[in-house]
Amino acid sequence: MKPKDIKFNPSDNSLFFTLCSNNYLSFALSLGQSIKSFDTEVKFVIGLVDRLNPQIDYSVWSEFEFLPCSDLGFLEFDLMLGRYDIVEFNTAVKPFFFEYLFANNTDINKIYYLDPDIYFYKSTEDLDLEWGDAQILLTPNLIYSSDKPSAGELASLRHGMFNLGFIGLKRGEVSFRLLTWWKERLKEHCRIDKCWGIFVDQKWMDLAPLFFDRIKVVRHPGWNMAWWNFSERKLLKAKSGFLVNSLDIPLVFFHFSGFKPENVSYTARLKENYSKDIENEVLAVLYENYKGILLKNGYDFFSKILPSLEFRVDTKSSWQKVGKKLKSRINKVLDRIFQV
Repeated sequence: MKPKDIKFNPSDNSLFFTLCSNNYLSFALSLGQSIKSFDTEVKFVIGLVDRLNPQIDYSVWSEFEFLPCSDLGFLEFDLMLGRYDIVEFNTAVKPFFFEYLFANNTDINKIYYLDPDIYFYKSTEDLDLEWGDAQILLTPNLIYSSDKPSAGELASLRHGMFNLGFIGLKRGEVSFRLLTWWKERLKEHCRIDKCWGIFVDQKWMDLAPLFFDRIKVVRHPGWNMAWWNFSERKLLKAKSGFLVNSLDIPLVFFHFSGFKPENVSYTARLKENYSKDIENEVLAVLYENYKGILLKNGYDFFSKILPSLEFRVDTKSSWQKVGKKLKSRINKVLDRIFQV
């Protein structure tokens, strides 16, 4: 499939999709339900980066479309599977799914990708209001500068300045050129390799504004709120719902990155010296509610399912693995002592 095969269409219809293996389906189902709670007619696709599992009756969720990655027909996937682990492969296939969905949904003009651990608290219609003449929508990790270094700033330097738990593309020449460029790089360079400045599909998007126009960076505090921007965004609660920083800014969607119901902390990814950023009773309520939703959607069952695709096997020696753990522990000790 090539971009020239993708037809242009003046319609204004939207499609939403996520990507996950079977073990993460409780998150994907929760996301889809949150979107459908505001508009039952919205098309929501779960891109299954896995094989269909005989233990799961997918027909129970007839309001969603399940699309296994093997159905896309991209020959590159076989080589990519041997190259990537489960996280890397789940992110590497993202532009391929975009291309396939555009080509096979000619009535769709806008496609939004969302990480499965995102949840909507307001109608997705808000997203459609942001386009203008843009063909690419991105959300930055941060939208306000601070006097001192924040966890979000440090995370942005390591992982990229845009969080690709969200990206929106509108059918058009620029967005299709972006997909071609992005796909080519993710075939071989979608690794978690911070020494080489690569963090899966995400760091590549730092370069996109240099090569492509018609990109809009959405600086809305209620979009993609997550642990990396807790230092600049305070969650509030009112009769109208959850709000961010002030009573006139609604929470649109929240990203529960790194959250597991069985853990006592919100996320293992926020360093201890930034824990003050999450001392918020409203946040505690938000996470507790989300925990209940995940459990209701079969978290205990799905999380125990082993993905059936054969991802790259870690070939590191025992000594290398010990060294990696030791390095991580030393870094944590230094961080506590010197607050760096």
